[in-house]
Amino acid sequence: MKKFFPFLIFVFILITFPSCGKKGPILPPLPKVVQEFEVFEISQRGRKLLLEWENPAAYTDGSPLPATSEVEIWLFKLEGEGAENKTPKPEEFEKGARLLASIKQEESSAFQTRAEEGTVRFLYPYELTQNDFQARSLVFGLRMKTKRKKESEFSSLLSVKPRILSFPPRAVKTQVFQDRIEVRWAAAEKNVDDSSPALFIGFNVYRAEGDAPPRRLNARPVKNRKYDDKEYLIGKTYRYFIRASATESSPYMESDDSEVIEVSPEDTFPPAAPSGLISIVAGDFISLTWDENREEDLAGYRVWRKTEGEDEFKLLTPEPIRANAFNDASVEANKRYHYAVTAQDGSGNESRKSKSVSEIMKEGFE
Repeated sequence: MKKFFPFLIFVFILITFPSCGKKGPILPPLPKVVQEFEVFEISQRGRKLLLEWENPAAYTDGSPLPATSEVEIWLFKLEGEGAENKTPKPEEFEKGARLLASIKQEESSAFQTRAEEGTVRFLYPYELTQNDFQARSLVFGLRMKTKRKKESEFSSLLSVKPRILSFPPRAVKTQVFQDRIEVRWAAAEKNVDDSSPALFIGFNVYRAEGDAPPRRLNARPVKNRKYDDKEYLIGKTYRYFIRASATESSPYMESDDSEVIEVSPEDTFPPAAPSGLISIVAGDFISLTWDENREEDLAGYRVWRKTEGEDEFKLLTPEPIRANAFNDASVEANKRYHYAVTAQDGSGNESRKSKSVSEIMKEGFE
């Protein structure tokens, strides 16, 4: 048995040795595939189609794209009856589309529109021709290409039928009120092809501040010719413009921008006149009290007095007082005094005088 055991080990080695270190067939490296375009949208503005997208950031395996990547924009025109309801197959699109633009990495900053929370969007304006308006449908696709000519699949194909849109609104005006900035405008009378009447279902109101991009203020197109912007701050500068819209929801088909109106609201609005003023003779002075004002920027109150026979009130408090009460000790016996109070805000705006009250300090009163 002892002699047989080494023999078994020897046989085992002979059986297994030929397979040790044996390599399988060499496999080709997996091709790197560029990620898809997750964001791709088209809207119309006047005679332009605006193509907006976010670039893929990596290959599908997670490795980053090289800095020399470029974006290709392709266009396919559909003709004939019923074409507006069709979408070409990818192979049909690739065969029949034409290259509109190829945007290289070093040129991309010219097409960048905004960067928000780490995402960058790009915008390409396509100028519509008269033939484009005659086409049943325009189909657009995007493709990413690297320096080594590795190409992504085409993005989702977006189909759009260009529409004859209104010229932009005109005669834009603003007026600042205490609780709102009122924006008014007039509708255009013609469309971009000089046809009339102007085609729109409503208006979109946009506001910009500083270097930030403009944002739409209304949730749905405004049907009349007026919009009240109730979210504004004194001392800020705002720029407003209007677009006529032919669609009810985003992505909108809109006119070009109207003229831009800039407004810098100032606080020229006085507080409300104080109310509830009453007077009481108390010892050797006359005591005044009134209701508190509710304005957030209230700086205080000013107390006014005139004696019987005087035409004008005279100021008793050169500096505004914060309390809604005042004691007038500079009074004489047997004289009637008339009092009124005004409110003043932090910008120096002063209210109208309150309703006046009068009191007489009788001689010998204790």
